[in-house]
Amino acid sequence: MAYINRDPFARQEMHRETVPGRANWANCAWCGGLNAHGKLYRYRIETDGGRVWPDDKVFCSIGCRRIYYQIP
Repeated sequence: MAYINRDPFARQEMHRETVPGRANWANCAWCGGLNAHGKLYRYRIETDGGRVWPDDKVFCSIGCRRIYYQIP
C-alpha cells in the first residue's frame, strides 16, 4: 500500500493499492476509464487507533474518488 496523505486533525492516513485494470475488466467507478498507465487504485483509510476502512470501489485517480464521494 502506497501512502497518499495524512489528515492530522482527524488523525488518519490515506493509502492506495494498485489494481491492474485490464486484467479483471474493472473500470473507474466514476469516469469508467483507466489512468494513463492503464491502472486503477483501491483506496483505504487508516486511523492512528488502528482501524482500517477499505473502499470496495476502484478509481483511476484520487480526483475521481473525491468527485464520486463529493469530498471537496
